Amino acid sequence: MKTALNIIAERKIEEFFRNNDGPDLSHWKNKTLPVEDMSNVPADLRMAYKMLKNAGYIPEEVALKKEIARTEDLLAHCKDEKMKFKQLKKLSFLQFKLECHMGRSLRLESDSTYYDKVVDKVEVNNR
Repeated sequence: MKTALNIIAERKIEEFFRNNDGPDLSHWKNKTLPVEDMSNVPADLRMAYKMLKNAGYIPEEVALKKEIARTEDLLAHCKDEKMKFKQLKKLSFLQFKLECHMGRSLRLESDSTYYDKVVDKVEVNNR
């Protein structure tokens, strides 16, 4: 038994194909879909991750990494010492937040190469 909604939908689809009203999709004909590497995602979570990705959701750790990269870029191009200090504090907070979220240490130790890069970017005027 067909409902009224099914009948209306079928008529609309038939009308669409009869009138050929749709957009030209011939450039997609015989083309394969792009392959998405989800090998690092557990098999039982892949469908959920794909749905979230298609909906525009960004995982928190990805958003944090993007914000860290933006903050590092601001820090590298900043001329004002107060702003540099503010960006360093922000960078430290974002790294701490990412560290807590991922459950591992991302601390800047004085013997790490990243620490030297950050220190080289900061200029301090002795007044």
